[in-house]
Amino acid sequence: MGRALRITAMTAFVLAGSTLAGSAELKPWGAKPTPPLVRLDLSGNSVDLKALRGRVVLVNFWATWCEPCRDEMPSLARLQDKLKGRPFEVLAVNFGESGTKVSDFVRKEGWTVPILLDPDKTTAGAWGAKGLPMTFLVDANGKVRYSVFGERDWSEGESLHAVEKLLAEKPRAGR
Repeated sequence: MGRALRITAMTAFVLAGSTLAGSAELKPWGAKPTPPLVRLDLSGNSVDLKALRGRVVLVNFWATWCEPCRDEMPSLARLQDKLKGRPFEVLAVNFGESGTKVSDFVRKEGWTVPILLDPDKTTAGAWGAKGLPMTFLVDANGKVRYSVFGERDWSEGESLHAVEKLLAEKPRAGR
């Protein structure tokens, strides 16, 4: 595929998510099972979503070349800081880039949210992330409850309310 065609395809992929940014709404996930998420972080440690049961988890698919993703990331950091000490985690899953590129970018930007690598995009595919940014809210029982396609401010308004609502729920025993 030529460079121009690749750039056009990447632009279409991002625009698919960003065109909804102003009107992106949290959508109920439905009865589908939660896809697996086991990936390496930037330090080479394996992170498994199953190990985070008992915590509400925000899973965000993003890329360094995605402007709406870069614009959204500070709100994820603010949300993480706002909920510090509560059973909540942010996992930002990079879409298809090398660990070196992502690590250099994150260091330059000063981002503090946990970054996972999905260099082959299989996790994004399993989660149905067809555009960027794509975000999922997982409840303390490990079930995806909401998804949203497009950029949002996660640190206030409807977004914060949705996370707070999941945090207020009691996890089911034995899960």
